Amino acid sequence: MHVELEQRALLTAAATADTLARDISGGAARTAAASPVSLPSLSPMAAKARWLSEQVPMLEQLAALALMLDTDADGQVAIDLPGDTWDPAVLLEQSADQRFGPGFVDATGLGGEELTTLLLTLGSVGQDLPDSSAVMTPDQLRTFVIDHPQVARALQQTRPAGSGPGAVLYGLTLPFMTAPGGGAEVWEQRRLEARELFEGLSPDDAAILAMTYPSIVGNLPGVPFANRADANTVNVVVALDDEQAELADLRERHEHNQHDWDFLGMNNDDLEGPIEDAEDRVALYRSILADDRQIVYFDPSGDGSIAELHAPIDPRTQNVGVLVPGTGSDLSNFQGTADRSLTFQDNAPPGSLAMISWMGGDLPDDIVQDAPFANYSVDLGPRLADFSRDLALEIEHSAAPDAQVTVAGHSYGGAVVGRSELSGLVADRVLHIESAGMGHDIEGPGDLPDSQGDVDRYSMTAPGDVIGLIQGTQAGDNIGHGADPDSFDGTVRLHTGNKVDGSLNTGVGSHTSVFQEHSDAWQNMFEVFTGGTVETYRSPDYYYPPPGPYGSPSMPVQVGWEDDGERIDIE
Repeated sequence: MHVELEQRALLTAAATADTLARDISGGAARTAAASPVSLPSLSPMAAKARWLSEQVPMLEQLAALALMLDTDADGQVAIDLPGDTWDPAVLLEQSADQRFGPGFVDATGLGGEELTTLLLTLGSVGQDLPDSSAVMTPDQLRTFVIDHPQVARALQQTRPAGSGPGAVLYGLTLPFMTAPGGGAEVWEQRRLEARELFEGLSPDDAAILAMTYPSIVGNLPGVPFANRADANTVNVVVALDDEQAELADLRERHEHNQHDWDFLGMNNDDLEGPIEDAEDRVALYRSILADDRQIVYFDPSGDGSIAELHAPIDPRTQNVGVLVPGTGSDLSNFQGTADRSLTFQDNAPPGSLAMISWMGGDLPDDIVQDAPFANYSVDLGPRLADFSRDLALEIEHSAAPDAQVTVAGHSYGGAVVGRSELSGLVADRVLHIESAGMGHDIEGPGDLPDSQGDVDRYSMTAPGDVIGLIQGTQAGDNIGHGADPDSFDGTVRLHTGNKVDGSLNTGVGSHTSVFQEHSDAWQNMFEVFTGGTVETYRSPDYYYPPPGPYGSPSMPVQVGWEDDGERIDIE
């Protein structure tokens, strides 16, 4: 049997049949309602409407089959089948598995019209198709995936094949021979090719392509941030489904522990911490999906990796800020970092500042056992530098090419930012906030590459923050974080000042209280992010109490500030 299929004609026929069926049914109903007597002659009209309506799913199924088999994307296919009969549904499933990967259809858990609609939508990218209710918009696909986690899981397993945009995407994932300029040259070329691929599609096609191959697109360098967020919506749906299952298991085990043979209750509280972490992750994922948050990097494995763009980069954007958190940061408490970023963005003129919260990999868990070691920052620094190149490309291709970029690191995040400079971080300004250091093996400007020569650097450390005890210390290949950012040559040290209530922002608690909204320290951060006016460092003024009994020394007490800082306009 020889069969020829043309998806555009089939979809047009389906839409026409559906419209005609509705018109006939509606007309018959209106005529019957208006007639004072019974009209038996209308019965055949209703039957014709039903028959037309019943043909619509078949026509749409054939259109989906044509799309799955259209390997050269010319809008039509011809197939030769053995025998005189065939089952389009079976052939559709086989062709979909060939297009998206073995077992794809079974993994979706779909059948009938739902499967047809999904395949029509995924296959529509790069095709000139007529308007059809059977093809979902990106927003409809997003909602469908959120409501069907098994579909999101199936999409995570897809691999591009065939021709068209999928084939180009596949090419970006292939191994390569090193170019004359080295591997970096190839990666940069691929970054540009990824951008060109998605920008060459219509906005709807680009979004659907991203959601069709989320495991590839979600973190792929060069992909526009909006499309990375499209892909990561799918990835977050799967992460939420997995985390909810993990949470249910933890709660069940926790309940079991309350009634097991351990009559002393030694294990009663063992799982409370993991349960709280799982609950926080579930809350984060639900918030991301409910609020359509723009996740431009995501990996839920281990402690997790994530980057969130909190506002679009568009013609209003004058500044972009990146905030890198420190020790103890993971997905369960990422919301705290996001909230800090939002305080800066929300206080700037609408649209002028776009903040990004970046936690691109594993950070130290413990201050004593992990934070002294540099391996975390050595690993994360190049990742942050690579992300900065994606950000630069995003800005270049936006309508705000002159936006200024500030990359700020808090605590251990400062060491990450410092190490990213070794890998050529693209930024106009760098801000160290209660920072662990300039980065392992960075002792002076001469240790940085020439690309960092025009970067303006700022730093702040509150008096009494214990991190000051380790700044500037380093030993061996993996202990310590390079030079003290406050005294690094060319760095402007900033005033940390007072809290909102006028009390001194000093001591152990100042390590985090510098982020108190509208405090002096927060205001200086805000001015760096927005290119405003900063206040430089003011020396603390101490009162030295008289010696105690038997001549024992007394601890000095800070009572204020003994000098005035200088006000400097950043721009």
